[in-house]
Amino acid sequence: MELKPGASLKGVQWQMFEAALVVECVWQTYGFFECVITSANDGKHMDTSLHYKGLALDFRTWHVKPDSLVKMAADVRAKLGINYDVLIEVDHLHVQFDPPTKIQA
Repeated sequence: MELKPGASLKGVQWQMFEAALVVECVWQTYGFFECVITSANDGKHMDTSLHYKGLALDFRTWHVKPDSLVKMAADVRAKLGINYDVLIEVDHLHVQFDPPTKIQA
């Protein structure tokens, strides 16, 4: 696993390190050994982004064919479970820790 030059993991929460290990494992399963974190709590994101709370990471996907990326994202989603959101963005895979909230009756 690599960290893109200029990206920072300072302040990233432990849940995201778990997520990164899962993403790397899935990448390797598909034969992609270059798992690169392109952004954590650095860079520019929406004001309400979980990146700023250390609860989101972006992973490089330019080297992955679209049909493979859909399968890989589904595998990551299945392995991480309902507490994580896995989204395919234009140029990266976005993974965030965002447990569902219980609705009070």
